[in-house]
Amino acid sequence: MEETVIELTDVSVKKPGCTLVDKVSLRVRRGEFVGLIGPNGAGKTSLLNVLAGFEKFDGTLKIFGVPAARRRSRAARLRIGCVPQSFEIDPAFPIRALEAVLTGVYGRVGLFRQPTIHDSERALELMEMMRIARLADRPLGHLSGGERQKISLARALMQRPEILLLDEPTSNLDIAVQMEVLNLIADLYEKEALTIIFVTHDFNLLPRSMRRAVFMNHGAVVFDGVVEEALTGPMLSRLFEYPLETFERNGRRFVSFG
Repeated sequence: MEETVIELTDVSVKKPGCTLVDKVSLRVRRGEFVGLIGPNGAGKTSLLNVLAGFEKFDGTLKIFGVPAARRRSRAARLRIGCVPQSFEIDPAFPIRALEAVLTGVYGRVGLFRQPTIHDSERALELMEMMRIARLADRPLGHLSGGERQKISLARALMQRPEILLLDEPTSNLDIAVQMEVLNLIADLYEKEALTIIFVTHDFNLLPRSMRRAVFMNHGAVVFDGVVEEALTGPMLSRLFEYPLETFERNGRRFVSFG
C-alpha cells in the first residue's frame, strides 16, 4: 500500500467573521501530483498555507505520519518546499540570480555557513534545466516575472524537498511563459520523484502529469477524483457557479462558456 504523506481530518481555518477552510479531510499519497482547483476565494491558498506551516488551523494534520502543528521542526520544514504566487523584489536589492537560488540551502547548512562548491554546481544544474543559467550573474530585481518564478522554483528545489507546494505558479505570466513553466513543472515531477500540490483557478492550464483534481469552493472540497472526470461541463459549472461546457480538440480538452 502506498504511503500517505499528507493527511488532513476536519481541518478548518477561521478568521473573524468568516471561515476560509471548512472541515476539509484529504489524503495525499507519496508521488501524487494533485491539483487544488477552484475560483478565487475558495480557500485553496489558505489550505496550502496550512500544509506549509504558515496558517493556524483547527482539526488534525499529519505529515509523513506525524501530527503537525503550525510550528514545525527544522527537519519537517526541510522536507516541504513552497513556491508562492509571485516573487516580488526591489530592483535595487543587491542579489544575483544564482545567489537567490543558493539561499534554498540555508535551511540545511545554516544561515551563517557558506554554500559548498557542490551546492553551487547543483544550483547551476537547476538553472540550466530551467533554461535560465545565462542569468546567473544578473541582478534578481532586473529579471522578468517568469524568470523570477523559475528562480523561486529552483530555490525551493535546492533544499531537496519531498513535497512541493505550488501556489498559482503561472499567475501574471503571459501565455507562452505559462506553458513553459507548466512543462517545466511536469518535467521536474517526473525527474525528481516529488509529491506535488498545485493550486490554480485556471482549469485550462494544468500540467500534463497531474492525475488527480481536488475542487474547492466556499472553503470545502466539492470533488476529489481523476482529472478526466473533473473536467466536465456539469462539474465545472457546479464549481464556478456559471454555465460552462467542454470540448475536445487534438486530444486536449477545452472549456467554453455555455
